[in-house]
Amino acid sequence: MTWLAAFASEGELKQAAGELRAQEFPVETYTPKPLEEAPSSPVPIVIFIAGMVGLIGGFVAQTYANTWSWPLNAGGRPPISWPSYIVIAFELGILFAVCAGFFGFLIACRMPRLYEKVDECPAFRSASRDGWLLTVGGDPLLSRRALERLRPLLIEEVPQ
Repeated sequence: MTWLAAFASEGELKQAAGELRAQEFPVETYTPKPLEEAPSSPVPIVIFIAGMVGLIGGFVAQTYANTWSWPLNAGGRPPISWPSYIVIAFELGILFAVCAGFFGFLIACRMPRLYEKVDECPAFRSASRDGWLLTVGGDPLLSRRALERLRPLLIEEVPQ
């Protein structure tokens, strides 16, 4: 069972979330603006690695195709004419990085998620305007008591 609690201000919400996390309850916040304590994301390093894989993969593929698979020397070039490979390798690096960024963002944000059970709570409608809400999971009785000690404006049960 999950509980939804509404708080009057950002400070109260941060304090409540900190106390609940210290008690090892799973907490998720819903606020009209991002909280400063946003966790760091692995997406930038994934984008960099994917870009390097695309760049190196594109360069190796062109080298293999033009040197070993189909060696056609039309202009007296050396066997590995790397300046002509740079443009396509760069573009493949960008393509891989953009795709990794797009899909990494979706995975990190757990999207596309069109429906969440908390959407059915009446208090949740104010989350994007002026509401400072959090949900708490775990043991129903312990999480409810922990929330009541924090004195939120209201506590609702999230429908199952």
